[in-house]
Amino acid sequence: MKEHQELARQVVEKIGGKPNVEQAWHCVTRLRFLVSEKEKVQLEEIKQLKGVMGAQFSGDQFQVIIGNQVADVFAEVEPLVGAGEGQPSENADKKGPISSVFDFISGVFTPLIPALAGAGLLKGFVAMFVTFGWLSNQSETYQVLNMIGDGLFYFLPFFLAVTAARKVKTNEYVALALATPLLYPTMVNAVNSGGEVTNFALFGVISIPVISYSSSVIPIILGVILLKYVSNFVKSWMPQVITMMFTPLLSLLIVAPVMLWLIGPLGTYAGNAVAGGLVWLFDVAGPLAGLLIAGFMPLLIMTGMHYALVPIAFQNFSSYGFDPIVSPMMLMSNVAQAGAALAVAVRSRNPHFKQLGASTGFSALLGITEPAMYGVNMKLKRPLYLAMIASGAMGSLMAWLGIKKFVLGGLPGLLVLPTFADPSGDSFNLIMVSVLFAGSLLGAFILVMVFGFKDIPVEGKEAKAGEPAVKTETKSPSVASSNADSKSPINIHSPLNGQIVDLRTVSDPTFSEEAMGKGIAIEPEEDRIVSPVNGEVSILPKSGHAIGIKGDGGEELLIHIGIETVSLKGKHFTSLVKPGDRIEIGQPLIEFDRAAIREAGLETVTMMIVTNTSDYLNVLTINETGAIFEGERALTIMK
Repeated sequence: MKEHQELARQVVEKIGGKPNVEQAWHCVTRLRFLVSEKEKVQLEEIKQLKGVMGAQFSGDQFQVIIGNQVADVFAEVEPLVGAGEGQPSENADKKGPISSVFDFISGVFTPLIPALAGAGLLKGFVAMFVTFGWLSNQSETYQVLNMIGDGLFYFLPFFLAVTAARKVKTNEYVALALATPLLYPTMVNAVNSGGEVTNFALFGVISIPVISYSSSVIPIILGVILLKYVSNFVKSWMPQVITMMFTPLLSLLIVAPVMLWLIGPLGTYAGNAVAGGLVWLFDVAGPLAGLLIAGFMPLLIMTGMHYALVPIAFQNFSSYGFDPIVSPMMLMSNVAQAGAALAVAVRSRNPHFKQLGASTGFSALLGITEPAMYGVNMKLKRPLYLAMIASGAMGSLMAWLGIKKFVLGGLPGLLVLPTFADPSGDSFNLIMVSVLFAGSLLGAFILVMVFGFKDIPVEGKEAKAGEPAVKTETKSPSVASSNADSKSPINIHSPLNGQIVDLRTVSDPTFSEEAMGKGIAIEPEEDRIVSPVNGEVSILPKSGHAIGIKGDGGEELLIHIGIETVSLKGKHFTSLVKPGDRIEIGQPLIEFDRAAIREAGLETVTMMIVTNTSDYLNVLTINETGAIFEGERALTIMK
């Protein structure tokens, strides 16, 4: 569609174009990029694009949150960037080990989500039909449907060989060839022999253990990583004329035996040990573990750490045939986010949030939770916290009851419930997960309805959810600010990225006691200040630690960087404007060095004060705690 083409063009343009993209892919709701130079990414501009619900760096990965239309947008992005032409920059190579692991896991497992969802749901429905007695597990229909649904999971090493090869940039078909001995009939028959064959002797010296690799994860991934390095080494000295034939030959002859002899068994035993340890933990302290994992799942998703749980879920299915940990807890978390967003749709007085809460809440109910989490609950904050409480409580009960997911795959939402049907036909697991599903959904919904949230006003006025908000003619910030005679509120935007601090706790009483006026305090997370309004620079001392601004609406602002930073006499501060300069919202004003200021023993908390507060009815903060972003509305001045 035309709007998808335009959004794709704008996103690619604002991340620095094709030369800055090393790799591009997408998951259920996000466009994901590895970029050569982070500095070229126009983060705030991308956040403002129509169709973008949010954007962030997660480790070394840049993510643009699109929502349900992400596949359509990526279809337009892919021709613009291809595989990416950018060369890894010096900084791009310096990834932390944790960030690298999460990025690798994401790149390997994310492309499989559609296939896992489809096959998993089919297996789940078949199991549910058996549980309800609608289908016999001895019938030919069952056998055919089970083959269709189970094939992906049985031959999972083949699929992982492809995605892992793409991630590490080695030949996909050689990687597939590497996976074939794991599931070759000779190995499968040996596994099914009941112990008659326990190993194969290679060259009469190397003993290759007989192990079941169906649905396995770790062996093939480690094998493909080794394949990359061996192939690159062989290719480095192999004559160009014969490299096409002999590089794959030597690579397979080296890597495959090592994988079957060493990597496969070690990976299998290590995976079983980790899975067994976590199952033991849930047996011993299940309610506490369920409370923590289900309750804090949104925070894991925000940081990308939830990818560390993906191999655990796969290993549980491979080792035990079910997962009692990751999948059930993700379900409780997603459903709670849905309940909170739907409550926002009911309680909010803001038409935009009513519509957004309803649409994203329904998506979260089906397992696509990021639009609700980022677009609604996180913005309003309290619904996010209340959803975490509800999901933590239900997760604790789920762990106590020992609920299991018997089929890998499917997005953790309403449609995935059939995958909790016990293949043996016992209905307890399916009934209880349905009860807990309803508990998490209704629990979050009721908590948000009871405790409310600070609603986003229709225009300008803060209101508790459920109270009428003042409806005024919508104006752009520049128009509203420039009309000094208007009774419309004046919106003041955040001058920096950071975390909101209670102004009353600031160590300088001049600010904490509001002697200079009301305002907001922010602990910066970047090293620059931008203009919060359209107006003019009225004061800018040589020290550069503060700046006075007179806005077009008559508002007078003071932005003060740090406490007692005037003592630095301008050191670590760089002014980008001068007194009398005309400035616009978002224009950089001052750059500073947070680390150096802190090393000097000074605080960096930054205050933005309305110094002519007495000229107005009130100065209201939009949010009292949490993160705030450059350009986000921070204060509203009531005339």
